Amino acid sequence: MKLSAARIWTNYQDLRRRVPLIHSLTNAVVQDFTANALLALGASPVMSEVSEEIDELVQIAGALNLNIGTPMQPSRSAMVQAARAAATHRKPFVLDPVAVGATRLRQAFVGELLATAVPTVIRGNRAEVSALAGLGWAGRGVDAGTQAPNAPEAVRTAAARAGTTVIATGETDVISDGVRLMTLHNGHPLLTRVTGTGCVVSAFVAAFLAVEPDPVIAGAGAVSVMNVAAELAADRAGDRGPGSFRVCLLDSIDRLQEQDLAARLKLTILE
Repeated sequence: MKLSAARIWTNYQDLRRRVPLIHSLTNAVVQDFTANALLALGASPVMSEVSEEIDELVQIAGALNLNIGTPMQPSRSAMVQAARAAATHRKPFVLDPVAVGATRLRQAFVGELLATAVPTVIRGNRAEVSALAGLGWAGRGVDAGTQAPNAPEAVRTAAARAGTTVIATGETDVISDGVRLMTLHNGHPLLTRVTGTGCVVSAFVAAFLAVEPDPVIAGAGAVSVMNVAAELAADRAGDRGPGSFRVCLLDSIDRLQEQDLAARLKLTILE
């Protein structure tokens, strides 16, 4: 597999030209941030959970993003309906299984979604991917914790078990479709100080899937754009803290340049 900053930049420019509609059923904590981040990326967000229009919205969307962070009704029913519509209309969709190993409700709900349709990509933190791989839950609330494995083989195991592409984000990001395997090394610690940055990555993966049919390449593009933008945002925010970083992150996503990606991208293809 060959992947370069130039390929990622081409997809990013294609995304900005096409402005794909991303139907994002995400958790209540991060809806505003996710919508604004998608706009900064160049996509068009819609977040309706109204059952009467979900099928139509999925049909016209470029991709679907499902995030179970606040798994209340009617959100759960809307996500199942949206997953079914994505399968019917052959739309790519991303599942973000927030804290899947923390409670029986979340485990059962993720199981229901996976039984309804196979996601194009599952994006989670280390603990979430560990739980999906059958390696146990090492999270703390909805956070990744410090003991969850982020080893490439754990991600490949999760991908093989789920029959799809899996992205584990953390200090080192890992992507696998059960065969191919890569690691990415960009980002900044301030990403962990702003709620919803992982959720935004999942939405970005959906946006890249709207223009890139290979989920491994789409995932690498989404993660890289977010993490390189985070490095630029940290430079711009200086020592002002996570509040300023959050604002600078949106600006950096919007103003990302080809030379930024080319100069900073750190990506290793393992197989």
